[in-house]
Amino acid sequence: MKNTRRNRQQQKTGVFVMLLLFEIVLVLLQLWLFVSVLEGTVSGGSPIAVTAMFVSLACFAANTWMLIGVWRMDRGE
Repeated sequence: MKNTRRNRQQQKTGVFVMLLLFEIVLVLLQLWLFVSVLEGTVSGGSPIAVTAMFVSLACFAANTWMLIGVWRMDRGE
């Protein structure tokens, strides 16, 4: 019984670490998008802003999905 509980806790820890690593990748992607939009705006290219908006919304959706997953994992569902 204790071995199963410890294995489950280790699995949760591994999943949480992987979610954090993926979150770092998403944050870096959004920072890159922000810089690209600023550079595009300064140089007069506005179409990149629309594309960046859609990619940023996809990143936001992924962040929301991961937050819901962490809440469920914390509650033990």
